Amino acid sequence: MKSTVTIKDVARELGIHHVTVSRALRDTGSVKEETKVLIKQKANELGYKPNRLAQNFRNKRSNVLAVVVPDLRPYFFAKFVSDFMETAKDAGYTVMIFQSGEKPGLEKDIIDSLIGYRVAGVVASVTKDTVQASHFEVLKEENIPYVFFDRAPKETLASQVLVNNFQGAYEAVTAMINSGKRRIAYISTHYKHQIFRDRLEGYKQALQDNDLPSDDELVVEGGFFMKDGFAHAERLMNLEEKPDGILAVRDEIGIGVIKFLKKKGIQVPNDVAVIGFDNDPMGIACEPELTTVQQSIPLMVASSFELLLVQINNGSLNFEKKIIEPKIIYRGSV
Repeated sequence: MKSTVTIKDVARELGIHHVTVSRALRDTGSVKEETKVLIKQKANELGYKPNRLAQNFRNKRSNVLAVVVPDLRPYFFAKFVSDFMETAKDAGYTVMIFQSGEKPGLEKDIIDSLIGYRVAGVVASVTKDTVQASHFEVLKEENIPYVFFDRAPKETLASQVLVNNFQGAYEAVTAMINSGKRRIAYISTHYKHQIFRDRLEGYKQALQDNDLPSDDELVVEGGFFMKDGFAHAERLMNLEEKPDGILAVRDEIGIGVIKFLKKKGIQVPNDVAVIGFDNDPMGIACEPELTTVQQSIPLMVASSFELLLVQINNGSLNFEKKIIEPKIIYRGSV
């Protein structure tokens, strides 16, 4: 039985992307005229027949939204996805979830695939290495609205919902200083995205504004999880001049710090204060409970959905940036 020729078959024969073939056969998007002619000739040669049912579906607005995140394991992204799905469901939408695995290439493939699904809109948090928004332009060409949340490319004309990460770190360090701490360390990640740079700058500025020196040996970078916090705390507490406060870039890292300090009989917060980021529920399961910088996930979800819905309803793409101010949740570690 002869198999049906698809757009991907045509693309494979020509050595080009299937999205380009799709645009050429539908006469949409920016495809050079000579490329269009070549694609249509090859499609006829292979016996490609367009799927009219699929075309009709593409010409209508679906009720499906897509959420693209780097990793579903961290509490922040898992909670955002869960809350967004509930918000979308209440408004009559269903949601497809995609995980890029912090890989820009996979992220690009996901974005390309969303055209075929004809989603009504996309909400995305980019990978740690995504700097340019060029691969999201395909959505704009197809008139599919999209909003970045938490992490956005450095230069983009898409709507964004971001957290004031500089201020969150600044206030966390200030809180430890106000509790009497004077030698404060910062455990970050090797990820180079802007949100982590902003937190580092907030940490440094708080020290400077309080006339405290910034010591490079107190800033460590590494992984993203509890075991990394444990290892980095060990490194910091082996310094000749030990820290009396530690800011962790994530709650899970902060919990790892507390686990190490307790193992060594170091009192938290009397000897060393600890603050994390994200308000992960695991923070109240450790002893003492972890003080944290809360990024309002409900507000981020509501803002992201609102910006996306405006574009869907208006049938136009626009640019708007919303900044969410963080809040310190005081518990027992400061």
